[in-house]
Amino acid sequence: MRKYLLILISALLCNTSCAQAVQTLDRYLDSGAFEYEKGNYEKAISLFRRSVLLQSKSTDKKLLNKSYNNLANTYAQIGRSEIALKYYLLSLSLSKDRKDTLNIAKTSKNIGSLYEEQKDFSAAMQYYQVACNLAKKADNASLVADCLNNTGVIYEQQVQYDKALTSYKEALKIYKSENNAERIAMTLNNLAIVYKYLKRYSLAIQNYSEALAIAEKSNDQFVVAATWNNLGNVFALTGDYQKSLDLCSKANATAKTIKAQQIIVESYDGIATAHEKLNHLVKAIEYRKLYEQENASFINAARSGQLAEMQVKYETAKKVGQIKSLVQNSKIRKLEVRELALQIQRRNFFIVGFLLLFTALLGVGYFWKRSTALKNQIAKEKIIRDTEEIERSRIAKDIHDDLGSGLSKINFLSEIIFQKSEAIPEIRISSASVKETATKMIENMRDLIWALNPDNTTLPNLLARIREYTTDYLEDYAIDLSYDFPNPIPKVAINKEAHREIFMVVKETLNNITKHANATSVCFNLKLDNDEFILSIKDNGIGFITEKTSYGNGLRNMRSRLQAINGTWEIKSLLGKGTETYLSLPILEIIKNNTLVTDL
Repeated sequence: MRKYLLILISALLCNTSCAQAVQTLDRYLDSGAFEYEKGNYEKAISLFRRSVLLQSKSTDKKLLNKSYNNLANTYAQIGRSEIALKYYLLSLSLSKDRKDTLNIAKTSKNIGSLYEEQKDFSAAMQYYQVACNLAKKADNASLVADCLNNTGVIYEQQVQYDKALTSYKEALKIYKSENNAERIAMTLNNLAIVYKYLKRYSLAIQNYSEALAIAEKSNDQFVVAATWNNLGNVFALTGDYQKSLDLCSKANATAKTIKAQQIIVESYDGIATAHEKLNHLVKAIEYRKLYEQENASFINAARSGQLAEMQVKYETAKKVGQIKSLVQNSKIRKLEVRELALQIQRRNFFIVGFLLLFTALLGVGYFWKRSTALKNQIAKEKIIRDTEEIERSRIAKDIHDDLGSGLSKINFLSEIIFQKSEAIPEIRISSASVKETATKMIENMRDLIWALNPDNTTLPNLLARIREYTTDYLEDYAIDLSYDFPNPIPKVAINKEAHREIFMVVKETLNNITKHANATSVCFNLKLDNDEFILSIKDNGIGFITEKTSYGNGLRNMRSRLQAINGTWEIKSLLGKGTETYLSLPILEIIKNNTLVTDL
């Protein structure tokens, strides 16, 4: 009786603990959503990130999926498209693993919106079409309408106004059938924009006015600000510039309150135009400068490049996932074989009591069959491993043979040009630059080939690679080298991105030390705790005054590399007292799936 009572108490405690954990996760999600609705995006991001950290350790992937989406939505709202795409892709991958068709559709639509903001209409349209088809399959009319509305926006920006009107009207019909006031206001806004471009100003003002009435009633400040700005633009086209100035100014003030970056940019343009037409030239110049500054920060080529790079990383991760799936299927088949063997074994034990000879014969047959099955299984697993290893070796060989031979040839030819162009300084300098570039690319290619081997992307191997590189690099310099690394170093697999960026920052730091520091000693120090990876590189060189020194491309690149993996980079220096560089990033950002590496 006491035994059963203890079991019951343990179960109740477990249920209570699980319930408290779920309530904690829900609280972060609900609080983040509340702050998001109020326009407090920084607070919302902090709460959603805590939710992600907690849920990554939970078995409930549905809540983790929701957290990824909420975090991405918030970053998108403040114009951080590259970070938003990172979390959308994590959500998309998780949704595919869970076979959640509806969430795949929603996330695809959101990714399309990011590409649309960056003016990559082809990529945006592809995602919208995927989202629309999946929404129809899931019988979600509201999501279908959202995709139609977003498709209309692309048609509008491509000056295909007839197609844009058709898409908007189909979306509006669905929204009205569902009595969705927020979406009705948004679509009326979009219709008004097209009518404005077609110079049908009365229809444009009518649709904007209907949208504004709905948005004000529901207190949707984003739509209110957007509609005020759009109405201001129409009144400017009709020649009523004072009315235009009043509406665009109201839109700008509201957009700043809710941090709606796109509306802020567009309203600056409208205000500048109205002041210009009203002959307020000083104000016109002031707001035109504000428009140019905000617009340049909102859309830039670097961010678009980060979006493309992140998409490539996602596709690569998807292929790696397929390989893992093959290995998991192989393990499942092995377990099935073992289960079948256990069933046969139990049946043999039952037969033993009745027919000894028959049981012996069955035992011989069973062991022969099991031996054959195990041999076949081992052979299959060996073929899979050999195939994967051959493919990796082939890729590395192709890179080495094709790119390596080409770079070596460039290096050789640039040396010949250098030797034969002594009388032409310009060509001699250029050939020396080509040779140096080719040499650096050959070194980077070797690092890439080394990183292709997944066995190398571990924390101990990263530190070993740093030791090897720094020893070789400083061999020709009168610089003492020392290391202060923890012992033992945790055997954990790390992300390839983290491995590459950390190593590249170390290389750039050593390059700066040898070129500028005049140092005689360099010390590497690594600290690991439960939350953070901190690597410092300290020299005893001449140093510099950081407050009076503008950062060049090399220092900015090091900072951006660490920021790309959610880390931080810092440099401290004093004249005559050396320089110390810090690389810091959360442990969770570099550990690959929190996986320990086990020695065979």
